[in-house]
Amino acid sequence: MADAAEAHGLPSLNQASVASRFVAEKDLERAKALKEEQWKAAYERIGQEPPKLQEDPDYDGRSLAEKLAANKAAKQEEWEQRSKLSAQFRPLDADEIRFLDTVLDQRKEEERKRKLEDDEEVLGFRECVRDIFEVGV
Repeated sequence: MADAAEAHGLPSLNQASVASRFVAEKDLERAKALKEEQWKAAYERIGQEPPKLQEDPDYDGRSLAEKLAANKAAKQEEWEQRSKLSAQFRPLDADEIRFLDTVLDQRKEEERKRKLEDDEEVLGFRECVRDIFEVGV
């Protein structure tokens, strides 16, 4: 088997150096092509059509470094989005609460005064209308 691997340009198991433990992509492609040829030859010997290879839908051809970089970028973006949103909102301090309470009280007082003025105007209008109808009748 080692002789067959060497015949196709693949490193043998006897070469145990660190460099031989890593496989180049072209070596993988050659091994894949060899395996496909062997399967086709085997199916030809028995007289059948070889089954079509289906690609794995979950297969991601990116390298591990690319996958990790993409994951890191996605997490960084998510963190920035969360921190950007959380930086927009902060709890109110006591001075701000007092100020908003005074503004609310002022608005309520203005609304109360406006309602009193409106009630007085409506009452005056009704008296005028009543006087007009009493005089005209």
